[in-house]
Parts: sequence; C-alpha cells; structure tokens
Amino acid sequence: MGSGTSADGLDFALLAVEGEGLEKSAALIADGFTPYSSEIQADILQAGTWNVGKIAQAHLQLGDWMGKQALAFLKAKGVEPEELTAIGSHGQTVYHHDGDCRGTLQLGDLSVIAERAGVAVVGDFRWSDLAAGGEGAPISPYGDWVLHRQHAPRLAILNWGGLGNITLLEGNSPPRAWDTGPANGPLDALCRAETGDCFDQDGRLGLQGSLLVELFEQLKKDSFFGRSLPRSTGLERFGASFAKKMRRLAPEAKLEDLLATASELAAWSVVQSLDMAKWGGGPIFLAGGGAHNPCLIKALEARIPSDASLQAFSDLGWNPDSREASAFALLADAFLLREVSAWPGTTGSSRSTALGRWVPGPNS
Repeated sequence: MGSGTSADGLDFALLAVEGEGLEKSAALIADGFTPYSSEIQADILQAGTWNVGKIAQAHLQLGDWMGKQALAFLKAKGVEPEELTAIGSHGQTVYHHDGDCRGTLQLGDLSVIAERAGVAVVGDFRWSDLAAGGEGAPISPYGDWVLHRQHAPRLAILNWGGLGNITLLEGNSPPRAWDTGPANGPLDALCRAETGDCFDQDGRLGLQGSLLVELFEQLKKDSFFGRSLPRSTGLERFGASFAKKMRRLAPEAKLEDLLATASELAAWSVVQSLDMAKWGGGPIFLAGGGAHNPCLIKALEARIPSDASLQAFSDLGWNPDSREASAFALLADAFLLREVSAWPGTTGSSRSTALGRWVPGPNS
C-alpha cells in the first residue's frame, strides 16, 4: 500500500505471490483506494513548511491512520491479518531530493502501522538504495519486471503521477528506469492556485488551451532535462514552484494555455528521455493519474516515435490504479527473500540492492 506525490489517498493491493527469482509469479486478489480527507491532503501538500515537531506528529498520525485503513481494507475483503505474510508500505512522500541533496522522506511509521493492522510491515524502501549511492527512485521497476517482462520482447511502462517515470523491460535482463520530469504536478498546482480545484477534471481546461511556444522553449532549458540517466526528481522542482515559475514567465497567459503547455512539456520530456536511453521502440503502457487526462495523452500521442505505440496499462492484464501498491507488495516479498529489487540501471546505485526494512507484527 502507499500514496503517491499527488497525496490523494491510500492505494491497496492484496497479492498472492509464489516462487522466487525468475520463477516468481503473482496474482491480484483484491485492490482498493481510500481517499484522504481534504484537510489531510491540504496539510500534506504544505509539508515543506512544517517544523520538526509537526513532522514527528504527522509520522505518527499517518502511521495510525494507514494501519487502521489497512485493517479495514482486509476486513472488507474477508481476510484476517493472520493470513498475511507482511504488508508492504511505501508511506506518504513529503520530500525527495532533486539530485543534489541525497535524502528522501516518507511518512507513516512502520511500527505504528504494524501495531494497528496486526501484521508485520516492510517499508522504508528507498534508503537501502540511497546508502548504496543510488537516487532512491524510481522503485516500482521491480514489480514491473516480475509481472510484465515476458509480455513483449521490449516494452516501456510510463507512470504519470505527480511526476513521470519510465521502466524499460527486455526479457530477463535487469530493467532500466528513470524519472522523466513533470507530469500532473504542475497541472494540479496551477489548478489549485487559480481555480481552487485539485486538478483539471478530464483535462477539459487543458484541451481548450494552445501551446505557448516561447514559454515551452524556456521550460525545456531546465537543467533537469540535461541530466544523464537514471535520474530522479521531486515535486520540490516540478510542483507548485514550477507552476509559479510558469505564471511568472507568462503573467498574461490564460490558464488553459498554461495547462496545455505544461502537458506538452510532460510529453516532450518522455520522448526526450527515451531518445537519451537510445530505446529501440515498442509498446508504451500508460499508467498513473495522467492516463485519465486526455490533454496529456493527446500531447504524447503526437510526439511518440513511429516505432512506438501507446497502450493502456490494463492491456497488460492489471489494473493501472493498483500498479504501485502491487509494486510495494512485491518489494516486501523480495525483501523477505533477500532478493535484489533495485539495480544500478534503475537508480544509479553502485550495486544492486534489496530494498526495505522489516517490523514485526504485534503477535510475531
């Protein structure tokens, strides 16, 4: 289970996992979503202003809430906590370094979750990789590799959440992965600042806008896009501050045009990074909140190369809305088996690592 950078709520995926290594397989038994209240979401989106006391309090309170929600999810599905091996919990990201400050912070204490849910918990997935010199992100490629590497000789999985990230799969070879840059982050921030809405429902405003060419060219000069792969970033760069930068550079622009331009930048950043990776082409399976935004999809369809095709993540046979929660469950399974779940080609680390920490359940 976990919550993405958009901080909209908690995703759940209940998996039955069998086997080890290349023989591992998994089946989705159930999934679900519990939204944050508007108060919790607004609070999390202001996390950059918190003092140490507030961070400590939120770590405890979110752990309490997440553990109770996990238990409620299990009860609703007719599953007793004793039937689970472990919960894989990512927590709520409130900070991730932008390539210079090697730190990351996810809230929702593992011990509190374990106590409330009555199940052992594996979490803190990013720190083992940071310790090995990696970016600590992206960490969902392991789940993609386990579940989808045999679907096609070569394929890409694009997750458009607050930020964009890509997993490249080629058979049993270790995956490659990186953050592409902005996705829903600046779109949502623009809407919150200028309409009071949390996002552009169905991309309606963005579809009414036009590309602001001069602004687009200025935004493409962001130093992030010149970084070598793999790379990661956070909403600290491509969230509210980026939306404010867009408005500052184009003070008279219509909101619709800013949204359209931000969508074009997100699409361009995907193709630009694939070019950097010298990708050989194939299907691109789209997941994340951006998969529900026709403005983003239209921009990407116009830019992807002729040797690629854009497809729905559901064509892989899995619910796109449970992709990341499923990935965290598989990361927990890999940790308990001491299996590698991050590679130099996914995070830039000096060596492959097993991600996570384990906290026993109250009855362990």
